[in-house]
Amino acid sequence: MIGQRIRDRRSELNMSLRDLGDKTGLTASFLSQVENDLTSPSISSLQRIANALRIPMFAFLDSDSQTEQVVRHDARKTLSFPEPHLTYELLTNDLHRQMAAYMICLKAGERHKAQTLIHPTEEMMYVLQGELTLVVGDRTYSLQPGDSIYYEGVQLRSFSAGEKEDLRVLCVITPPVL
Repeated sequence: MIGQRIRDRRSELNMSLRDLGDKTGLTASFLSQVENDLTSPSISSLQRIANALRIPMFAFLDSDSQTEQVVRHDARKTLSFPEPHLTYELLTNDLHRQMAAYMICLKAGERHKAQTLIHPTEEMMYVLQGELTLVVGDRTYSLQPGDSIYYEGVQLRSFSAGEKEDLRVLCVITPPVL
């Protein structure tokens, strides 16, 4: 499903595989395999593809906006990646609004390097479970359950989970570009 949506968006923008490769730093061969669902992109590759196509990553999952205001826990749109063991769950139902909320889950001891997003953002993270260490600009912060942080998205460099417990973080981003 992701591959077809990438192909559709690329075609909509009259972009060749080579053009997309030039914008992402990925090979046209790799992108062709992704579009044909022969391989799954990493989170950094998917984010680069989304940025080049000027859409949020979650747009690859479902092109229909839901009109229902409630998002049930068992019906969330989810993006999961094996390396690192990272999952984003969409907590809001419409990417065409002013903000979006996500549940970020990261396995204990794992680290995620932040990618440049397609638009400047303002972001807030609230730790629900585990220990969150994040680098924002040139500062490193360590947050525990109940702690929160607010920052300009472009400043986020990386975040990681503590060694003892899986991490669960509520993240709110405006505009919704993830």
